[in-house]
Amino acid sequence: MRTYLLRRLMTMIPMFFLMTGVYFAIQNFLPGGPVEEALARIRGADGGGGGRGGTTQMSADDIDQIRKELERQYNLDKPIPVRYWIWVNKIVRMDFGDSTATRRPAIETIVERVPISLGFGIPGFFLTYLVCITLGVAKALKDGSPFDVGSSFLLFVAYSIPPLVVSVVLLLVFCTDRFLPGGAIFPLSGAYSDTYPDLTMWGKLKDYVWHMFLPVCASLVGGFTLLTILMKNSLLDVLHSDYVRTARAKGLSERVVIFKHALRNAILPLMVGIGGILSAFIAGSIIIESVFGLPGMGLLLIESLQSRDYSVLMGVAVIQSLVIMFGQVISDVAYVLVDPRIDFK
Repeated sequence: MRTYLLRRLMTMIPMFFLMTGVYFAIQNFLPGGPVEEALARIRGADGGGGGRGGTTQMSADDIDQIRKELERQYNLDKPIPVRYWIWVNKIVRMDFGDSTATRRPAIETIVERVPISLGFGIPGFFLTYLVCITLGVAKALKDGSPFDVGSSFLLFVAYSIPPLVVSVVLLLVFCTDRFLPGGAIFPLSGAYSDTYPDLTMWGKLKDYVWHMFLPVCASLVGGFTLLTILMKNSLLDVLHSDYVRTARAKGLSERVVIFKHALRNAILPLMVGIGGILSAFIAGSIIIESVFGLPGMGLLLIESLQSRDYSVLMGVAVIQSLVIMFGQVISDVAYVLVDPRIDFK
């Protein structure tokens, strides 16, 4: 296992250079880069102040001089291989440059948003697996029963409802006084109350849960279906295997057969998606964060796209790609933890 992990980490090096090469090409060759954005702001400020106090508009030579200064600032005056090497060295130090929107280091802007996305990403992850495994086992043990048919119908109905609709419905029902006689139960937007800094530790926890409850629910609805059906079908397949029939023939109780022998093998297919779920922690949910007004990674991505803040965009993309690569390694480790018979060689 140690040799396999070392080999996987080594293969991540060329993947890292390939990934950063693609991001470098996007950042440097798409129109509307940082130089164009800075020049557009300068022209706008100059045009807005041209009539005050005899201020003259900037000439074309001044604009060209500023462009050259900006190109030197962003290393655009150097050859492409040199620029790429400088950029990679900065990425290794998590230096993505300054945000053109906030004038602060992009990594600081990203780090501020990560806890919000993790706030409903981590609870959603554990609740999803807890519910899917429990419900999948129950459906497999009652295969073909009214419970199995009814729960499958509800799961596919929930799966067919877009997250935007679920979020808006939850917002209208529980965050306004239009439907419930007692008025709103949960806050309309935001991740914290205005009095959050003055609360006690227990009060801060309650306030945080109060704000994150609906976003977590919105992220869970529809997310159960695939994993639940996968868990059910996997367990049904394992229950028809020879070693399970042998365990039953030895006189072991049904509970021991299912939960000690069958469940561990049946849960293996669910380990495949851990890497992708980890990336969702970092990326956040664009729809849910936009509807509930949560300043997380998803909303940061939208804001960066709108303002063409390439430093933040590239920072989010690089971090998410690294999390996906490490997530695949974690998935392999989870395989071994669930079934020690697996040996990657």
